[in-house]
Amino acid sequence: MPLATTLPDVIAAPLNRLAIRYAESPLPRFFQWWGGELRALLPARWRETLSVEAAQVLLEIDGEALRVATRSGSDESEIERVPLADRDELGRLLATALGERRSGLRRVLLLSPAQVLRRTLQLPGAALENLRAVVGFELDRQTPFKPDQVYFDCRVVRRAAAGRPADVELALVPRTTLDRQLEVLGPLSVGLDGVDTRGADGAPLGMNFLPPERRQRRARSRLWFNLALAAAALLLLWLAAWQSLENRRAAVLELEAVVDERRAEARQVNQLRGALTDAAAGANFLAVQREQQPMMLVLLAELTSLLPDDTYLERFSFDKGQVNLTGQSSQAAQLISALQQSGTLNNPALAGSIQPDARTGKDRFTITAGYGATEDAE
Repeated sequence: MPLATTLPDVIAAPLNRLAIRYAESPLPRFFQWWGGELRALLPARWRETLSVEAAQVLLEIDGEALRVATRSGSDESEIERVPLADRDELGRLLATALGERRSGLRRVLLLSPAQVLRRTLQLPGAALENLRAVVGFELDRQTPFKPDQVYFDCRVVRRAAAGRPADVELALVPRTTLDRQLEVLGPLSVGLDGVDTRGADGAPLGMNFLPPERRQRRARSRLWFNLALAAAALLLLWLAAWQSLENRRAAVLELEAVVDERRAEARQVNQLRGALTDAAAGANFLAVQREQQPMMLVLLAELTSLLPDDTYLERFSFDKGQVNLTGQSSQAAQLISALQQSGTLNNPALAGSIQPDARTGKDRFTITAGYGATEDAE
């Protein structure tokens, strides 16, 4: 089988399944509501333009006249009734009635409901993927006509849950009836987009009995324009997302630079704090050491006042809070009691024994004492 004949069938099956899933989802109702809300925000002139573009021209043969009306949504208004006497003038008369603004609208011929046979079929859900072909096979069994005797169309009325049959409405018109109507229109039949009929509420059913090869072929400029707008919207959305990411990346880099700067400042502060702590500890140590060191002149003056006049020192030293006195005195045994009167020396005691010096006639002594005020003195 040639590729040209199989490729459309291969593409049509997935598209039909996708269309069925889309129709069964809540997306159509959402987009319909959303579109209405967006249209309500537009200026009145724009809403009027969009309503005109979405409208369609309805043509109905009523006796010897052609009724011309426009329908947009649920609103329908008759424009004019054009006589059918001169078929060659129908095109000019219809163009005059429609005007330039509505000349490009879709044109649909409406048949009388009495000319159309309608039936409701119950088909399994799997048949919806290739609905028209399935209904075509059912024509012999469901109607008194054969497929080559009628023009037909169908639509899904109610979609049932999985595993249950769906309600499908079948509408058909004999070929002779439709061909006769198209012959009455003459040249106007070439520019038709569809053939439909009215339902019980007077609104078109949404069927199209006109064979695809006889429908008006319109330029796809609006489709390409919408596709271009969608592509531009996607591109702008991608650019916005990319710019947002770049802004976030730049903000992160800037924040990291600020954090690094603050971290360096904190490191310097810690270093300065450590240096200050060390300096303070050193200064405190020196102050403590200075407080613990005696003032030698004061200590010597006190020793001079406490020691007898016949006593002299040969050696005086201070080391680690202890005073060492070495000298000679004729009253060495009484020196301890004299030093106990000191307010800065505590616990004076002889270090070793007292030894007489034959050359001077005095006793040699060595006395140790602690430096610092005693509790009694405090």
